[in-house]
Amino acid sequence: GGNVVGLGMNEFELSKNPQLSSYDVRDLNVDPSFPYDDASFDKVTCVVSVDYLTKPKEVFNEIGRVLRPGGVGMLAISNRCFPTKAWNLWLRTNDLEHVFIAGSFFHYSGLFEPPSCDDISPNPGRS
Repeated sequence: GGNVVGLGMNEFELSKNPQLSSYDVRDLNVDPSFPYDDASFDKVTCVVSVDYLTKPKEVFNEIGRVLRPGGVGMLAISNRCFPTKAWNLWLRTNDLEHVFIAGSFFHYSGLFEPPSCDDISPNPGRS
């Protein structure tokens, strides 16, 4: 139950997502602010797009701002990307290093508990 809100660039994809209660269209690389009140979400996810953020510090500050106390920020990252969209550091590092890069966004925002990682890929440790 509850509301599931989408925030992303592609209005067509958002509008066709049956899991969403509502959505907002925004390019976080242009405007990294979230159009939501402080402490208004129990969970915030960023799914296979952290490697495309050009302002990750600002975005992770926003994640921390909109989470309720005790809320959870979660990322899903992939070993695939659009090389023309991902930043150079992401392209020059491996999957394990991607985990540390993504974890550093949580860490250096100062708004989260120490990050942890779970490998839920089809072949954990090998995919």
